[in-house]
Amino acid sequence: MAYIVKIDDKEYNGDIRKVGNGFKVLLNGQEIQVNILGVDKNNLTLIIDRKPYYIYQDRDNQLTVNGETYSFEIIDEQVARLLKSSPETGHKKELIITAPMPGLVIEIEIKEGDVVKHGQALIVVEAMKMQNEMKSPREGVVKKVLVRKGQTVNSKDALVIIE
Repeated sequence: MAYIVKIDDKEYNGDIRKVGNGFKVLLNGQEIQVNILGVDKNNLTLIIDRKPYYIYQDRDNQLTVNGETYSFEIIDEQVARLLKSSPETGHKKELIITAPMPGLVIEIEIKEGDVVKHGQALIVVEAMKMQNEMKSPREGVVKKVLVRKGQTVNSKDALVIIE
């Protein structure tokens, strides 16, 4: 599945696939081998191309990697295309929020019929012991919540429909 990864002011095109005990990450066309060495609450130790990286999620959309802090955002490429479409077109169509990667639904912040604002938290999915908050890319009304708390989801699984 294709993603757009924003780290501070830079934007990268990415893709991630599970291979054996690790992951193959494609970032702007460059293949990177990633292995998970350790996981503890908000701490994650990765080996990326044979180098250790100690990562701590300080708060939503902020990571400290080997002592340096970065803001980050991961957006499904399909959602990014919808965000770039004209406001009129985007508001008339249903918007399907999908899981960016396999994980576990740990929180559902909305219910059907709720009016949501741009940037409002919808669902929290835990993947690789890190919490990923799915936010609404625009204003709208929650038409359908397609998952439940505690449910395992795969990459690209539909989570919420907003109209």
